[in-house]
Amino acid sequence: MSSILRPITASAAIVATLALLTGCSLFGGVARGDDGQVTESSDIAAADLLTGDCFSYIGEGTDLSKVTIIPCADDHNFKVIDQGTVLASDAEAAGGLQNAVSAACNESYAAFKAALPDGARTQQSFLVSSTKVDDKEASAYSCVAIDPKIDPAAEGSGDEG
Repeated sequence: MSSILRPITASAAIVATLALLTGCSLFGGVARGDDGQVTESSDIAAADLLTGDCFSYIGEGTDLSKVTIIPCADDHNFKVIDQGTVLASDAEAAGGLQNAVSAACNESYAAFKAALPDGARTQQSFLVSSTKVDDKEASAYSCVAIDPKIDPAAEGSGDEG
């Protein structure tokens, strides 16, 4: 019996050691609290963002594939408000991928805007990547909104934006 337990115990010890050495990178490289919210800023692939994540793009360039994920209480520019997938056939039926994703994001964006203080301004954008669903071509999308910075002293003045 002990000859069977040795390999299992050794394997468990290796996995535990790797988890300690790699920290959170074993789970996507993002430090999250028990509630799933980001607790430390880190650079990740934009495709790895989750609904509710706050982020800013890295640098000034045109590469939008990498972002800095940021705790939402800290200064950031964008928030992921919804996610999903659209099959290529559904995108074609909607008149194109942009139309399909825009329609899919309408409700969550309207709810996001409705929750903002009066006078706060936002804009919607999308992050899209190729994927497969049941071996069919599809696009994974994130509905993203500019998360306006509200100055409590200016709130209600209509000058936010």
